[in-house]
Amino acid sequence: MTRNLNRFLLAALFTVALPIGLASAKDDVKCTIATKGDSVTAKACAKGGRAEAKKVMKEMVNKAKANKEKFTCEQCHKDLDNYELTKNAEEDFKKLEAATKK
Repeated sequence: MTRNLNRFLLAALFTVALPIGLASAKDDVKCTIATKGDSVTAKACAKGGRAEAKKVMKEMVNKAKANKEKFTCEQCHKDLDNYELTKNAEEDFKKLEAATKK
């Protein structure tokens, strides 16, 4: 009985830990969009890849919200797995940058 309990606990651990590890690995990918320029996002990409850029972008969105402006990830990104941009992403990014400086 103890052996079965140990097997169950080990299986449960892998069931929980594996998706968490895969999610973390997905964000540690090299940036492919904000690779040039001197924007804070481009600097974040150069510093820490996609994970750092995502962190910076979330901070920007939160600052804009604090300044009474509404932005979401989906406004600029068609797909949050590969971060493909929408057709109005560049224009919206400029608005987001302005909203963080108010």
